[in-house]
Amino acid sequence: MEEELHKLAVWASHGTLRQFYAEISGKANTLGYKTELEGNTLRVFTSHKEGGFLGIGAKEIKEPVFEVTKDGIDIQVNDDVADEGFVHAIVPLLTAH
Repeated sequence: MEEELHKLAVWASHGTLRQFYAEISGKANTLGYKTELEGNTLRVFTSHKEGGFLGIGAKEIKEPVFEVTKDGIDIQVNDDVADEGFVHAIVPLLTAH
């Protein structure tokens, strides 16, 4: 999986984080994941709701599967968050265009 995480880091370094977000969000959504971009951090996650009554007042629980931070030209992939299933699924989609 380290090699695939390195490929994702290289892919993210080829432009701005917003460009990488645009590229990965569509592909992640087709796989059933959600994405968010906050400042210089991109997160991919699954979510589900818990609590509430008949869905009213339920809280969205986000479970991260991938996180990358870009500071200038430095790219940091958070290995602790990386989900092997997501990484294996997304890498072939990003390299095939």
